Amino acid sequence: MDLLFHPRFNEGKLRLAQQQEATGIVRRNDDEGEIANREAAKLVYGPDSPYTRVPELATIGKVTVADLQAWHQKSIQNKLIIGISGDFEPAAMEAKLRAAFESLPPAKPLPPRRDTFQEPKQAVYFINKEDVNQSNVQIVSLGTDRHNPDVPALAVMNGILGGGNFTSRLFQKIRTEKGLAYAVDGGYGFAYDHPAMFRVQVLTSSATTVDATKLALDEIAGLTSRPFTELELQRAKDNILTQFLFRYDTKEKVLAEQERLEFYGYPPDYLQKYEASLKNVTLADITAAAKKYIHPRNLAILVVGNESEIKPGLDALGLGTVHPIDITIPGGPGGPSGPAGPSGPEGPGGSAGAPGPGEKEQ
Repeated sequence: MDLLFHPRFNEGKLRLAQQQEATGIVRRNDDEGEIANREAAKLVYGPDSPYTRVPELATIGKVTVADLQAWHQKSIQNKLIIGISGDFEPAAMEAKLRAAFESLPPAKPLPPRRDTFQEPKQAVYFINKEDVNQSNVQIVSLGTDRHNPDVPALAVMNGILGGGNFTSRLFQKIRTEKGLAYAVDGGYGFAYDHPAMFRVQVLTSSATTVDATKLALDEIAGLTSRPFTELELQRAKDNILTQFLFRYDTKEKVLAEQERLEFYGYPPDYLQKYEASLKNVTLADITAAAKKYIHPRNLAILVVGNESEIKPGLDALGLGTVHPIDITIPGGPGGPSGPAGPSGPEGPGGSAGAPGPGEKEQ
């Protein structure tokens, strides 16, 4: 309790943390996958969104011990959630917890959120990385949140489209039939407290970038035109429901999920109702969800790859001007092809905790 409410912020430790963070910043352009995730999120949420904010050398260098103290004081005044699992006598443990925490003042409610979100318009964006021989293609748009009653149908639709399994439409067409991808996956995202991202990712060789991207776009559009089958429906349901067995197979995992639901204001029986809803999803449900949420004209396409090896060029996609993205690190030692290269420690605008069954994160 003393450590929680009266921490000591040390100037030397702050400087060490700043140095460690700076090392990550100057190396954030090393890996094309991290570049693609980071920059694709910006296309959906905007570069100034809290879901895409990236630390810079100048911003971390301005942080002071007083800033840490102020942030800590603000944080502990908000809602605290304590979760305990293990071998103990429940009544005795509850008594100890009440003795420790019951005297704390009531939490101050947070102000209401004022977030706004807009779907991107279809366009092609490119980041040149000369030290790779493959392309990371991200096809993205705005998703939804878990309050949406259509989430169970969307989860099943995800299993049919991408689903991380060998029977998905993306995998079967692009990798198995055409042999154009090292990996392919994707789906319609739903987070706990904000719209997640719709994201389809294709990892392909430089020479097959355009062909693989076209196939992925065709499969996405096909969700609204190519009928779903009973076999696809049952496979997707089985895959998602099987995840429950491993995602919640210990008391610690169940507790962590209950904490997450409490934090985001969901009812404690949310998972049970979600599982029941998944079992009841029909072909009509996923057909209606696809028509309602899949909008091929609102897809931003980002390619991170080696421009000299992508033949034909991205103009061959026939989607208009290709927009280059500058990922030069302000104050850093290099840009896309320089000594620091691209790798953001920031993920794609995700939410706290791991995705739930059937969910696609950004």
